[in-house]
Amino acid sequence: MTCHDHHITELRRRVRETIQRHNLCQPHDTLIVAVSGGADSVALLDILATLSDFPLSLVVAHLNHCLRGAESDADEQFVRNLAEQYQFPCAMVRADVRHQAESTQQSLEEAGREARYRFFEELRRRYKAAAVCVAHHAEDQAETFLIRLLRGSGTSGLGCMPYKNNRHIIRPLLDISRSELRRYLAAQKQSWREDASNLDHSFLRNRIRHQLLPLLEEYAPAVAHRLAATAHLLRQDDELLTQHLEELFPKLVKRQQDGFFFAADTCCRQTEGMRLRLYRHAVETLAGSLRSFGLDHFRQIDRLLFEGRTGALLPLPKALVAIKTADGLLISLHSSLSPQLPPVLQLPGPGTYDLGNGMVLLAEGLSDPPEPHNHAADSALVDLDAAPFPWLVRPWRSTDRLILHGGSGSRAAGRILIDLKIPRHLRPGVPLLLKEEHPLWLVGVKRSGHACVSSRSTRVIKLTISGATDAAHPP
Repeated sequence: MTCHDHHITELRRRVRETIQRHNLCQPHDTLIVAVSGGADSVALLDILATLSDFPLSLVVAHLNHCLRGAESDADEQFVRNLAEQYQFPCAMVRADVRHQAESTQQSLEEAGREARYRFFEELRRRYKAAAVCVAHHAEDQAETFLIRLLRGSGTSGLGCMPYKNNRHIIRPLLDISRSELRRYLAAQKQSWREDASNLDHSFLRNRIRHQLLPLLEEYAPAVAHRLAATAHLLRQDDELLTQHLEELFPKLVKRQQDGFFFAADTCCRQTEGMRLRLYRHAVETLAGSLRSFGLDHFRQIDRLLFEGRTGALLPLPKALVAIKTADGLLISLHSSLSPQLPPVLQLPGPGTYDLGNGMVLLAEGLSDPPEPHNHAADSALVDLDAAPFPWLVRPWRSTDRLILHGGSGSRAAGRILIDLKIPRHLRPGVPLLLKEEHPLWLVGVKRSGHACVSSRSTRVIKLTISGATDAAHPP
């Protein structure tokens, strides 16, 4: 066996072992193989196609980014010819990535990545493939590690690219170097396409590839493999922390209609690292991803929890906002912080009424009057003889006062909302139910002492709200 033959056989063996060790796919699975025409993806395709003891069904996928004119078209034709050479199905699409980047205010790199993975996922579903296979290798992992290190990422970010993720993307070349892949192609006498943009130093990744990594090689030979190994170890640690976070999050954080509430008395007892992870998880759930968010954003949220005054707002990317409440912190969609004023409605009798902000009021008569006292926040009882229909629903006013039970005076509606720790931004959305100018119920919050049910009541209306906003259910 020649030196070239040994290198070819050894590289295929290492890739197969990576596939099996990390359970990336099974023999005879269908895989979508992303092929740009560059050396890495061409080598990936050949290696997967020639794993004789691990046969796979492959579909070649190529997205033309339309960024380099005739060169992009030539890449497309090269990949088409390559697929025909292997007799694999080939799927191609063109995307105006520059227009997408401009219209969404993304970088070309981000817009291109989104377009690629959207296309790959469509193909995976169409062909019922087990996964989409991409050609990221050890240097790609090292470059990603350094990019995220420079941006101040924590453990999650420095874990970089996994061998397999929950979007069905697999990376069987993460243990292989760029130079090994080129040696493999040279031994196979297989050509590839060079992308001139890979030499453009306006891209941070290219500067790291051509300037920083060679410099680091002077201090630590094979530094790319060392950084990639470090990233893998950090990802393993992160998986353990994530498992703990998923168990802890629902115990510490309350899901609300458009956000998450962090109670100060429990969250402040957590370590700083865990608090930052709780914020990250909430933000990722609301925004769909952590792009546009950095460590500083989560530290600012943490400072708001500990040092912010009640009602203080912290604008965040992706139309999110954090707000300090009397007893904690709310991370929410910004739109949810401005509830509409309740409508002015006449209630002529029993029925169902839309009170706005997601509240629906059901008023129904009871044939058997219940016990006089009813302390549930989402329901109230009214003595119909003491307060006959029609009733009125409107926004509460600063002059409105609710009679306290037991005849011990009255209290302003606004003061009641403050005492019950209803967040300031939600208070305007709370409706008030009245008989003429006598408040009956600060809906979902506090029942007035007027027209309360007693043991002598014979006609009783039960009021219930459903689909209530968080203003009606304070944290």
